[in-house]
Amino acid sequence: MDMNSISAPSMQELHAAIAAAEERCRPWLFETPLEYSHALSELCGGEVWLKLDLVQRTTSFKLRGATNKIRSLPEEAIARGVVTASTGNYALAIAEALRPLHGRATTYVGENITPSRLALMEAHGLEVVPFGKEAGAAEAHARAIAREQGREYVSPYNDLEVVAGQGTCGVEIARQLPAVDTAVIAVGGGGLIAGCGTWLKGHNPRLELVGVSPAASPVMHDSIAAGKVVAPAIHATLADTCAGGIDHDALTLPLCARLIDRFELLSEAQIERGIRYLFEHHRLVAEGSAAMGVALVLAEPERFRGRCTALVVCGRNIDLTTFRRIIA
Repeated sequence: MDMNSISAPSMQELHAAIAAAEERCRPWLFETPLEYSHALSELCGGEVWLKLDLVQRTTSFKLRGATNKIRSLPEEAIARGVVTASTGNYALAIAEALRPLHGRATTYVGENITPSRLALMEAHGLEVVPFGKEAGAAEAHARAIAREQGREYVSPYNDLEVVAGQGTCGVEIARQLPAVDTAVIAVGGGGLIAGCGTWLKGHNPRLELVGVSPAASPVMHDSIAAGKVVAPAIHATLADTCAGGIDHDALTLPLCARLIDRFELLSEAQIERGIRYLFEHHRLVAEGSAAMGVALVLAEPERFRGRCTALVVCGRNIDLTTFRRIIA
């Protein structure tokens, strides 16, 4: 499907949806800290701040979109149980959003999921079904099963309510750091950067929005370049929550194309360096996707000179064996 034929909300519509999500979800979320990075600021000659969404409940930003989506569903949809697909973080967020409502969820995951993530999801009471080689195949199958069973499919990114919920992170950044003029945000399906970017550019129209993805899985980057969703090559990456395919009609594709000013792809060595740096200088345990903003500043410090930059450190769901190897 051509990008121009995908139905996506206008910036005004999405901005209004984010404001509504902020009001709806605030009782179920807490405002995550913004931490000044002395080390990165000194390195680049600017101000660098870390938006620590890795300390949100369920350990990632995903709770924002999941909460807004679940809280917008009718009671009968909750009663039937929802279906989703996830690499881990979104499934945990859906489980947490459903818990006060006594709802249930079935989550489809790629067969390449790490055993530790699988065990974590099952420990949160999720019915987890492995399917396909990677997250994109699991997602397509989950949609088909939801249609077949008459249940609600809740997308990790291809949904206005989810994108609006993720945008509450941008609301907090604008409130905490009014002078922000650069934001660096990880891009997988594009929900976080679309939501945050919409709000932050409304706050400061001159803000530079930088998207970062693993070079091993650049599906959004390549789709924007092609003007349509492209099928990704499947490669392992430390930023596994940004890996895999996206829906052929993903509303985040035109949103990301409209919003992202600069898109950077990072090598596995760069992502690994970012993970190590966050632990060494901030004592943070971060997953690969969360470390990509830091990795970019380390790789191109001169690009951030004189800027007031927010890096969204979006999650900490990293395999223990992998983390030990990186920091050893």
